[in-house]
Amino acid sequence: MTSLSNVDIDALIIDLQQGGDTRKRAVTQLYIAFAGKMTQFLTLRGVPLHEAEDVLHDIFISLIARADNFTAMGQGRGWVWSVVRSKLADRYRSSDKSTEYVDGDDAVVDAGHYDNDSYDEGRLKACIEGQMSAFSRDHPDGAQALSWVMDDELDLRAVSELLGRSYGATREFMSQIKRKLRFYIDKCLTN
Repeated sequence: MTSLSNVDIDALIIDLQQGGDTRKRAVTQLYIAFAGKMTQFLTLRGVPLHEAEDVLHDIFISLIARADNFTAMGQGRGWVWSVVRSKLADRYRSSDKSTEYVDGDDAVVDAGHYDNDSYDEGRLKACIEGQMSAFSRDHPDGAQALSWVMDDELDLRAVSELLGRSYGATREFMSQIKRKLRFYIDKCLTN
């Protein structure tokens, strides 16, 4: 299937408001277009695959429930991903977190997943996954923008449209996000 434009996605979201066969068709098309990337997005942020399927189900229920509040303006893709981020945040709030906060700052350390004794690829991977989850929770807009670039392979001009920012402001935002992400990942590399 070819990639849907924001206008196509807007139309599908409007179709979610209709109900009946129109809604079923829209849900099917949105599922085909997004389910794989949503599942990957969730699992990369620490949601186990078996739980990602439940979260995915909740996302599509939420898309239908929130469709009545959607206004078509060519920003459908961003709206869909905002629902995904919201459901991920709901999951984080309801789950037992394995991180501890230090000094009330953005600093988050992964509790008990890494020690200084030796290099262990499994521990490094677990640490990075934990830090990516913490980063996504603490900076959901930045995580989404990175996902658009890395997962959806969008260029900065497309991301700037989704964010509703100028190209220059988006470049600066992405630069800031990379610095913030480095802060999280460096914790795994220095231990």
